[in-house]
Amino acid sequence: MESETISIEMFNEFVQVAELELTPEESKSICEKMNEQLRVIHELESIPLDEQLAPVIHGNPYPRNIQAPLREDIWKPFENTQGIIDQAPRSQDGYIVSPDVPHQKLG
Repeated sequence: MESETISIEMFNEFVQVAELELTPEESKSICEKMNEQLRVIHELESIPLDEQLAPVIHGNPYPRNIQAPLREDIWKPFENTQGIIDQAPRSQDGYIVSPDVPHQKLG
């Protein structure tokens, strides 16, 4: 639906779930940018395409003869994991605690 937009109320729910702290000016600016992206998506969706046209999901070809060889997957422990955990807003028993995600329809 082309008239579909992200309301400031819906945006504020996104901000709450993401546990962000934004000023009213930042919220307004980001919400406007998100709605502009949504408008562009709707514009792209409105372009008529042949029903027989297969989706292009492969990206650009990258021939094997010019690919860099894969490097060996070697685990290297980080020396200061506690330093990272200390920067998290919440942690418990050496793990970062992520926020609960409400299971409700937003907006």
